[in-house]
Amino acid sequence: MKPRIFFISLVAALLIVFGTGSTFAGPTTLVYYDGHMHTTRSDGSGSVADIKATALSRGLNAVIITDHCNQLTLAEWESLVAECEAASDESFLALPGFEVTGSDGIFNRAHVNALGVEDPFVGNDEDCLCPEEVWLNPPNPAGTGALYPENITKWVDYIHSKGGIAVHNHPSGTTIPEYGVNNMEVYNQSHVDDVASYAKQLGYSDQEAWEFGITLNNFAVYGERDVNMLVPFPGFPTPIPLRNALYYATLGFTGVGQWLGAPEAPLNSWDDHLMAYVDGDVERPIFGLANSDAHNTVDADSIVGVAKNGVYLKNELSANELYKAIKAGRTFATTGPSLALDVNGELMGDTAYIFDGSADINLSVNSESPTCVLVKIDIIKNGEILQTIYPSTSTSPAWTYADILGDSVNQDGYYRVEVTSQDFVTGAYQFAWSNPVFVDIP
Repeated sequence: MKPRIFFISLVAALLIVFGTGSTFAGPTTLVYYDGHMHTTRSDGSGSVADIKATALSRGLNAVIITDHCNQLTLAEWESLVAECEAASDESFLALPGFEVTGSDGIFNRAHVNALGVEDPFVGNDEDCLCPEEVWLNPPNPAGTGALYPENITKWVDYIHSKGGIAVHNHPSGTTIPEYGVNNMEVYNQSHVDDVASYAKQLGYSDQEAWEFGITLNNFAVYGERDVNMLVPFPGFPTPIPLRNALYYATLGFTGVGQWLGAPEAPLNSWDDHLMAYVDGDVERPIFGLANSDAHNTVDADSIVGVAKNGVYLKNELSANELYKAIKAGRTFATTGPSLALDVNGELMGDTAYIFDGSADINLSVNSESPTCVLVKIDIIKNGEILQTIYPSTSTSPAWTYADILGDSVNQDGYYRVEVTSQDFVTGAYQFAWSNPVFVDIP
């Protein structure tokens, strides 16, 4: 989008319809996939068949298996491709991918998933050289981010040269525009669980540990917003900034303290990246995804599908159509609720061109569980909360709510939505994030 400012009034009619389905122009089909997990070929516990069984039990239509590239041989890659083909049919897809795996401390800020790439190896396949083995990214002794960020860009360039999609995994706000990734994980279940586990080892309660996990994950969405909040930390008589607590915690676990975004590199929010696109600073937006990053793929408590993505397909379920929708941002990330968002009939990831000064913003949301209620919906416009809606205190997962929102804008921008639901039996929270719909005033 080109930067432009027009002092034009936009009257936005906001129709919030919970549980009534999409209002998109033209037919679409909603499917679900989890795009980050591991088999026994790297550090997972299960096979493709194990993953499929769990995925089907949790309502998924597709999985993308992303074993760590630097742990794969050519024979293992070929066997992964063959097993995925055998597990796929007209109603379910198992697709082979791989994770380019750099080394950057406990927060894993140098991991990039490659989707839709037929060959993970650079050069001669018999050498089995992965991008991270050609363009190195060793541990940073200073703990201040990627040691060679330019090499992460080279990984992404390689993925793109093979026609693939590059996803920055569990980024904790450390995605930078120079990487050139197509997508970033705005939620990674394994990352949340790992951080919570570390916090418990430090003596925090289960609730505090979970909040730590969510907060660390949310750095990807909100950047610097929470990094300096005061938190209790063992050994200190009064709360200290979270940034410092993370340094001391990682110093104790690994011997190298991790300074998340400090002092030279502040954390980037997802909205920072979206606004960079709106302002014309980058050629394409970065779309958000949620994935499980499951390693316990054979276990009874496997997290495959605990985090997932809803995808609106315009045609039949196929690898090509799924990748096309992911790349286009026609998805929402979720740990439970479903949603559909359009502006003047334009889908998430698309651009609505505003010629008459008005736009119809249509949103439908459902908690997708008889024991969960929708508790909060934030409408985000250009990185700021435009409106917060508290739908109901009833125990129904779906109902109808309507409001007319008068909104005046004078520049190009975007709308996106964040949803929070709560299970009234367990008290657990679930979340969903829409991808943006852009608006452009010609």
